[in-house]
Amino acid sequence: MAYHQSFLIIIPSQLSMLLLIGLTISTGSALLEEIIWRGNFHVYLRQCYSFWSTASLIGVGWSLWHLPIVVLYKPYMMPAAGIPAYLLLLFGLSIVLSIIRELGQSIVPVAIFHGMMNVFYLGDGQNMTVSPDNQEIVKCLAIIVFLFLFCHKNVTIFKN
Repeated sequence: MAYHQSFLIIIPSQLSMLLLIGLTISTGSALLEEIIWRGNFHVYLRQCYSFWSTASLIGVGWSLWHLPIVVLYKPYMMPAAGIPAYLLLLFGLSIVLSIIRELGQSIVPVAIFHGMMNVFYLGDGQNMTVSPDNQEIVKCLAIIVFLFLFCHKNVTIFKN
């Protein structure tokens, strides 16, 4: 049986395995990361800074924290475009995670979202014909559009 080009899954039964991994192993490892970033750092920084300052500081740190992944494991054809796009993507995703943290007042939903994101969104996919550089740029643009639309609609939530 020939399968068509796909992203992350080749056959539908693989979806249940990705969900299981996302809700267990990946969420567990994301929880450990989130205890530091949006647990400890968020609480400490929020005592002194506004939400946006806190989210931005954590976003820069969190993006740079992932720099070894982008340098050592991403097979970019054009690193000068792919690496900045990936770091900007991570910065935008960090802002989203900080919004979830702020609204939920807990790191549990952040860890679940982070774990599922690691499995579904940040995976490189299988049998992709699009280069990793272009994938990062598209993901980055999508997160910027999401943040713009979310922040434009909910700007009064995070005034302080």
